[in-house]
Amino acid sequence: MNQLQHARIVADGTQLAVYQIKEVYGRPLAYPVNDQAETIQGLTGFKTLRRNDIAKIKQLGFRVVTVHGENIQPNMIG
Repeated sequence: MNQLQHARIVADGTQLAVYQIKEVYGRPLAYPVNDQAETIQGLTGFKTLRRNDIAKIKQLGFRVVTVHGENIQPNMIG
């Protein structure tokens, strides 16, 4: 089982929105990994997490984390 599959299984049914940060053309972008993060991105209409969405997602009671379990801060994504 790879790291992304593990993150998806561990976070299933929790208040965790899990993202994988990938560098695309020198810019760090956060892609959804689990169902919660995918649903949030569906609501925003964007494929990746935006800096200004992090605080709003937290207000809904979710933790916004990387696949490594690290809290995502706005300065971590472009």
